[in-house]
This record gives sequence, structure tokens and C-alpha cells, in this order.
Amino acid sequence: MFPIITDLDAARLRDLGSRLRGVSGLGRLMHMVDTQAEIVPRDGIDENIVTVNSVVSYRDELTASVHQVAIVYPDDADVAKGRISVLSPVGAALLGRAAGARTAFDAPDGTRRVLHVLELHYQPEAWGHLGV
Repeated sequence: MFPIITDLDAARLRDLGSRLRGVSGLGRLMHMVDTQAEIVPRDGIDENIVTVNSVVSYRDELTASVHQVAIVYPDDADVAKGRISVLSPVGAALLGRAAGARTAFDAPDGTRRVLHVLELHYQPEAWGHLGV
């Protein structure tokens, strides 16, 4: 299943790509946005899809650990507060995925990680928070 991304998130990610060339994780994410993602209007995104600024719970299938994080743009990231960058391997893997989906990626240490999206606690589009 291809990730589903809002037109606004795609535009903002492309802008990041043009400004931050060479930043770790950006190339992989831009490839996904440009070649794999289904881009939909922001007001037409399903409420169960992880978008930027969403709060989501997932289980790492390798460790069986469950985490709740907000997926944010790099300037807003603060791992200690559970706010991970969309450019991080986990953030990029979760972006555009639906609650219940599984997604896999290769971690920087070379291990293959599988994440299971458990629950979407907050999605700005579903809550009518279109200014974020």
C-alpha cells in the first residue's frame, strides 16, 4: 500500500528538499513523496492517515515496544517530548500510513524494522486545525 500524503505536506516537504539538500533522511523521503505517495487535497484526507503534526501510537515489531509520538517538521522536533522529525527513519516510515497498517524500513544500524500503526490520536485535518 502506497503512503497517502496531503498536497500541503507534499509541498512543504518539497520546499524542505530544495532548502536542505544533503540532510540525512531527506533523499529517502523525497523519493517516497515524488514516486510512491498518493497526493490528495488536504481537505480530502481520510482521518485515519498519519499526516505531519499527527500524534500516533505504533509498535516496533522487532522490540515489541509501543511508542506514542507526534510527527513534526525538523525545526519542531524534540525527541524528549515525543516530537520526532518527519525526516527521521521512523517519522518518514509512519507518514502517510493508516491506522492498522504495517510499514518497514532499514534503520541506520542496518536492521530491518517493521512498525505497526496502532492508533491515530490526533490528526490536524480531522480536527479542523488547518493552520498547523
